[in-house]
Amino acid sequence: MTGNELSASPVVADGSALHYALLFASPQVRDIQTAMLELAFELGRAARSPNTPEVAYTRLNWWGEELARLMNATPRHPLTKRLSALCDWTCADSDLLEQMLTGARNEIGIGRIETDEQLALHCFRNDGCAMALGVSKSFGSNSVEELVLAGIWLGRGIRLTEIVRRFNQDLIDGRILIPQAVFQSSGASLPIGPTVPVDENVRPALVEILNRSDEHLARARQLWLGRPMEKMIPYWVALGLYEALNQKIRERLKTLPPEQIRLSQAVMLWRAWRCARSAQGLIKTNDGDLS
Repeated sequence: MTGNELSASPVVADGSALHYALLFASPQVRDIQTAMLELAFELGRAARSPNTPEVAYTRLNWWGEELARLMNATPRHPLTKRLSALCDWTCADSDLLEQMLTGARNEIGIGRIETDEQLALHCFRNDGCAMALGVSKSFGSNSVEELVLAGIWLGRGIRLTEIVRRFNQDLIDGRILIPQAVFQSSGASLPIGPTVPVDENVRPALVEILNRSDEHLARARQLWLGRPMEKMIPYWVALGLYEALNQKIRERLKTLPPEQIRLSQAVMLWRAWRCARSAQGLIKTNDGDLS
């Protein structure tokens, strides 16, 4: 997959953090991780696009059958055919694929996430599993549990950041993906509707979610430190870019809606290059510092 082909992917928007992260990946890792993210996208679209829950469940049931065919090396969909050609699939992968499918089913008609446990599962099933499978398949038989676990933490951190960035749009769609307990513990108020910028009484809850994202990213970084990093370059870059994005959102949340807060292209490219070089051991940093 070339840079132009990557830009055409429905899940890796040109100029996004994941776009720059995957630009620095080897062709094999780029193809595998992009395909995994596209699978998560297709499952989510099957859950959210139909007008009725019945149609959504029918589509996801088909995807359940298709994932079973992927495990048996007889896929029909162009995406699962790509996944089958890119790497071997074993029974050990079926649990994570099933979690992704369960996460998509739970998206049907979702209005509120009520508890921290539900939020953790939402993040794990939507981005954590896709990242974990990407890491596992990129390393193949050399994959170790700590590396895959780091992929889960990275995916969960990314999902938390995106919950903040999509906060206003989710309100428009009738969704609140931040538990009420987070609003209460941070001294924030439950939102009535989207505002520009985000209401000052709501902001503390968004900052708390960003803090949790940073904690997840830090866990991933600690698990990856001291390990051969060549195949991990795109994940290391994504980690550094999302850490920087979280900080930028905190700084600008008082004046801009979260969906409009982003790193400039120049900053993104510079940080992505620096993170990639750090992963290769060509830039020495202290304790994995990517600043």
